[in-house]
Amino acid sequence: MSRVFPSLALTLVILGCSIQVLAADAIGIVDMQKVLEESKLGQRLQKQLRDEFEPRTKDFAAEEREIAQMQQALNKDRPLMSKEQIAKREQEIKDRIEAYQKKIMPIQQELMKAQQEKGREILEPARDVLKTVAKNKKLGMVLERSTAGLLYVDDTVDITAEVIKQLDAKTK
Repeated sequence: MSRVFPSLALTLVILGCSIQVLAADAIGIVDMQKVLEESKLGQRLQKQLRDEFEPRTKDFAAEEREIAQMQQALNKDRPLMSKEQIAKREQEIKDRIEAYQKKIMPIQQELMKAQQEKGREILEPARDVLKTVAKNKKLGMVLERSTAGLLYVDDTVDITAEVIKQLDAKTK
């Protein structure tokens, strides 16, 4: 244990020095979520998902409201009800929730699968554009803005806007 700490400390010092040397102009930052949301391709793919799934989920929104109303009515009427009446209503609500979940589960799974497929449709061209931008700017490294552990980034190293601009130009 006592040998591990000095080795770890030395590694961190070397890594820290290396990052400081690279930080000047060799590192870029990109917000891929923003690329997905703001690029024309990303917006088009999101619209396709909405057009496909919103009509199918409207009925479920109505059912969610009905279940919420049942719960509110139970909470309101609870002081006036017997234990048996409360138990009966709670069971009705529980049964309704279970039936709702059984109906919506396949659609949620289908939506997740479609989101993954659409995500792949935009990630590949976005990565290609990202590589091009990084090479043009002579960046040795590009980090994702939302990566855990990234606490501060100077906006001058953020290449997100340029990636979106080039991706839009490439995928009209």
